[in-house]
Amino acid sequence: MFANVSEIASYVICPRLCYFRLRDKPKPMEINAVKEIYLSLRKGFDLSWAEKRFEELYGEIETFKKALSDFKEIDDLGFLKPLDWELKLTSEKYRLKGILDELVEFKGKAHPLVLSLRSPKDDVWFKDKIRISAFCMLLGEKGLDCNSGFVYYCYSGDVKRVEVSRRDRYYVLKLVERVLRLKKGFLPEKPKRAKCDDCVYKEVCDSKPSTFASRFL
Repeated sequence: MFANVSEIASYVICPRLCYFRLRDKPKPMEINAVKEIYLSLRKGFDLSWAEKRFEELYGEIETFKKALSDFKEIDDLGFLKPLDWELKLTSEKYRLKGILDELVEFKGKAHPLVLSLRSPKDDVWFKDKIRISAFCMLLGEKGLDCNSGFVYYCYSGDVKRVEVSRRDRYYVLKLVERVLRLKKGFLPEKPKRAKCDDCVYKEVCDSKPSTFASRFL
């Protein structure tokens, strides 16, 4: 059994969000559309190609149109040379897997680059730092020694470098443990700090455990 990088990022946002996503059919989100836009442009294709990719994957285009309206033109990534895209990585050692958005070259070394939506005022979102840390670990298993990576915030047009520490790697392992517990059926408590108002699982999360457990059987 493996944990996915996207799953540990969901856990950081909210353990219950991760729990529900593990048991529900995947829904198209703006980040999915943003990835198709970014990847198509970086590969030298146009926006119509990105739209075709998204529609083939998810069967609708409204989410794509919303993402496209907020997407900032890519004009500040000349210092990052693309090496590969949508790179599938797996580590038996870490019981972790994921698909890296882009592998880039910076100062002669390979680094992971992940995509996100809006940039915080300072630094990066913690979930994005965790994603970079996880991909550095996965790339390390492939013989690529990297202790930093980049986050491109597609709605802000910002690219930010992330340094990865030993503590970050350790926290990734703790998150892997927690996600694997959810996959075995453990129901996490609802965090008091959770931002629930816009969550698609708000109604079912507020119901009795027996009610929402039956929904995902």
